[in-house]
Amino acid sequence: MKTFKRYLSNPYLALFLGMFFMTLGSAKWTLFIGPWLGLAFFLYFMRMVKIWKAIVFGFLGFYVSGLVGIYEVFPAPLPILLILLLIISAMGLLPYIIDRLSNARERGFLGTLIFPAAFVVMEYLNTLDRGEVWSSIANTQYQVPAIQQIASVFGIWGISFLIAWFASLVNWMAAQQWKWARIRTGGIIAGTVYFVVLAFGILRVSLVDYDESETVKIAGVTLDNTNVTETIYHDEFGKTITIKPDASQTSPELQEANRAMLPFIEDPFAEKFKNARKALNAHLDLLFNKTIQMADQGAKIIVWSEAIGFIINSQEEGVIERAKAMAKEKQIYLFMSLGVVNPGPYNPERLLLVNKTITLTPEGEVANVYLKSNPVPFAEQEYGSDDIIPAINTPYGRLSPVICYDADFPHFLKQTGKIGTDILLVPSGDWKAIDPYHAYMSSLRGIENGMSVIRPVSRATSIATDPYGTLLGSTDFYSSKEKTLMVNVPIHGINTIYNRIGDLLPFSAVVFIAYILIEMLLKIFRKKIPNKQKRKVVGV
Repeated sequence: MKTFKRYLSNPYLALFLGMFFMTLGSAKWTLFIGPWLGLAFFLYFMRMVKIWKAIVFGFLGFYVSGLVGIYEVFPAPLPILLILLLIISAMGLLPYIIDRLSNARERGFLGTLIFPAAFVVMEYLNTLDRGEVWSSIANTQYQVPAIQQIASVFGIWGISFLIAWFASLVNWMAAQQWKWARIRTGGIIAGTVYFVVLAFGILRVSLVDYDESETVKIAGVTLDNTNVTETIYHDEFGKTITIKPDASQTSPELQEANRAMLPFIEDPFAEKFKNARKALNAHLDLLFNKTIQMADQGAKIIVWSEAIGFIINSQEEGVIERAKAMAKEKQIYLFMSLGVVNPGPYNPERLLLVNKTITLTPEGEVANVYLKSNPVPFAEQEYGSDDIIPAINTPYGRLSPVICYDADFPHFLKQTGKIGTDILLVPSGDWKAIDPYHAYMSSLRGIENGMSVIRPVSRATSIATDPYGTLLGSTDFYSSKEKTLMVNVPIHGINTIYNRIGDLLPFSAVVFIAYILIEMLLKIFRKKIPNKQKRKVVGV
């Protein structure tokens, strides 16, 4: 029995289990329990081995599990991904190192707060640098709505804190050999906190009830436009290529197909691209027909998925006029998502394509033109956005459009809470490897800022959620012939505590960790002074 316990307590077994569970909880698989267990095992390993082993093997553990978990998820070539993972893995070690050097294990129950505070600080500072929250473990909890509700109070930082604190608590209790007399007070306090969080979340979700008169029917329209890309390739090279619908952004066939895109952008009116232009026009007609169909089925607001209206800039005026007439005839609000090609010789300084939404009213007027504010690194250019999220007043609430990656920036989306957005419209484009992880990230912005979120997406799951993150409807791009999302959405948003207190939790964590670091430095300084004094006395 003792031998069995010794094997179970082996720190390298804990490292392996940490890697395993963190991989399961990654963006690719998103098993919600993964981060809860993964962090606990990683923390045990980091505390139980020599510091140099903790750093070396801990880094390797983060690197390997990170590579497996985000390969094909992050739209970057493998060499760039390998380099980025070096930085990500090194940053991921920091909370564990702070926990180790501060002797959190020896500080009793209060010491359990060091690791989660450091973890939140790391995630928060990361958003100040990059802005987006792709790597936050809070994104993995969409299967547990009760836990997600704490985001309405503390933002996603509240979710991350709870997961990291659980890891610290489990290690503290294990160090006390799970003896009730030793862990009673701390266990009751922690248990009460988790009980209150869960009770708050369950009540918040279960008490939601909407009257049908307070909802509006919204349609999210997307189409499979793979044939357009294949036709452009055939026109350019005279060869046929087949792109699987679930191809990743870094797949060989998509990379090969994209070789034809630059010649097309440079001169889309060349004779060789006549079939491509026909395919574009046919696709546009299909998009308009699907929009009319949704309007006839009762949709009052219709949103196209990201850049699904792929056109040449000389077509834009005519397409807008056509859409104006349709919006007026069908009495709808139409959020057109356009990818507008700017023809001309390639120049890295020149904007080749504009990613935008154009909002049309039932009066047939343009209410807003919004340019994507946060282009995807390595994949998109800066579009010249003013970084202001619009608020469009309608009989169906205040509507705000952003585009795909924009919704991954919580600091940017705070604007919606300030302008009173009721419904956030997020036309998007994804790929299989990030489905449905990316879709549910946007629902957290809805919980934080008290608004419904409609996210029609090409090549992934389209979803609609209410201000509590409750799923109102979804459509799987890969398993359903009908890719259009049609849902009844509440027209009123809600006020949240997070709208008022903002990032109080990460600010508090920063202060606490700063105190711990200063305390550590003072201890080192005090140890050096007596040693110098002793050497002086010996010398005398």
